[in-house]
Amino acid sequence: MRTENLLNDVDAGVQQISANKCIDCGQRAEWILVVDSTGLDGTPELFIEQGFTSSCNVSPTKWVIIPNKCEVNSFFPIDDTQIVIEKSDLKGNFFRIRIEPNDNTTGIISATWSYKTFT
Repeated sequence: MRTENLLNDVDAGVQQISANKCIDCGQRAEWILVVDSTGLDGTPELFIEQGFTSSCNVSPTKWVIIPNKCEVNSFFPIDDTQIVIEKSDLKGNFFRIRIEPNDNTTGIISATWSYKTFT
């Protein structure tokens, strides 16, 4: 299992995009994302995105949202409670998260991503 810090105490009042993380092409992956926040005065939106390329040496130009199937919208609302999202499959070879402040102006957000690949 590999663990990566995607966001570390970033400002929740502005858009944040994590670094692009590449998983070895052609491998199946299981993953878990843990998001912590504190001091929010609104409800930022978390988007989980995947990208598709022929190699880890080529960054995606288009990102596809992995939808929140529990909500009408594709995002996950952030509300000062820990969010844990697990997924047993990742189709793309790139992964990133995006935070949109929505109506939020204060607070901080951290996110950790752990994943395991299978050949």
